Amino acid sequence: MEKLGTNYGGWYVPKYMKLNENSIVYSGGVGEDMSFDILLNAKYNCNIFLIDPTKKAIEHFKQVKLFYNNNIKFNGNIQNDYYSKINTSKPNLNKLYYINKGLWDCKTNLKFYKQLNENYVSQSVIENMFTDSYDIIEVDTIKNIMKENNHTKIDLLKLDIEGAEIKVIDQMFNDAIYPDFLLIEFDLLLKHKDKDNLTQTLITRIIQTENYKMLINDNFNITFIKS
Repeated sequence: MEKLGTNYGGWYVPKYMKLNENSIVYSGGVGEDMSFDILLNAKYNCNIFLIDPTKKAIEHFKQVKLFYNNNIKFNGNIQNDYYSKINTSKPNLNKLYYINKGLWDCKTNLKFYKQLNENYVSQSVIENMFTDSYDIIEVDTIKNIMKENNHTKIDLLKLDIEGAEIKVIDQMFNDAIYPDFLLIEFDLLLKHKDKDNLTQTLITRIIQTENYKMLINDNFNITFIKS
């Protein structure tokens, strides 16, 4: 296993995955740390679809392009080890695509709750996750996004979506979509909002029903592989 990305935003994955220039990666939750996506793309030249309606995340995506094309430094709340992780990498920017939507279990518009500290990038569609202040955003299912982009398969799915992961993954499995790799941050549990034990129920489904193997559990940032 190796960790690709910063200490904060990186993920553990096998050192050698069967990814290539034709592989499709969905990365839900971009924030202000694309280090994992950048390094994964640079290593495998894979197609990465970044899915995040957060205004600061959209701006950060633009800044990544400016950094590599014009050597312009980042604004925003950048991790201390960000530059050291991505500075020497050579991503194919033409294979990084942005989808300005949130992920959910149906196509609709939802409240997107903000954090109290306006410098923090993350927002959540889960009520009581952060504050009562919100934006209205468009959300959709993985199945619908795949259809819009003419994708029949996802090779790797990464989710850091602030509590929405339960509904999104359950719906994805209900739609018979099974990425080869699942990288999931279980925020509902980590933020102490999982009063109904939904996280453990989903993990049990992933392993016992959908036949994934857990490769590593890094404080409920879990990497699974399809058996």
